[in-house]
Amino acid sequence: MADTKQQHAINPYCDGPVWQAFGLGRAGYLVVPRRTLQSMPLEWQQKFVALMDEAQALLPGEAFPEYVVQRRERGRFVADALREYRHTGPIPHTTATQAAVKPMRRGPTLLPKEPR
Repeated sequence: MADTKQQHAINPYCDGPVWQAFGLGRAGYLVVPRRTLQSMPLEWQQKFVALMDEAQALLPGEAFPEYVVQRRERGRFVADALREYRHTGPIPHTTATQAAVKPMRRGPTLLPKEPR
């Protein structure tokens, strides 16, 4: 007896974890400040750098164009304290339990939403 359930093939581009993390938002970018990345535990930093190195080796150069980023709040450009990574030190962790890896969740995401 053949399995009557249709198997849904996952397309990593339009069904994968990154697509799911962005949810229904139309944001085309995820910007992560250097200070935020440097505040991650060493193991996470090593994994992040290794993944970015692997991506740059696998994808063409045009997948990594140069950008200039400016912070906005409520539609207005504002000074960005996270930009001062050389002088401010790491972002403090609030508690050890919040720094623990949590399973991916469905539904609303923490990724930034595009301003309306």
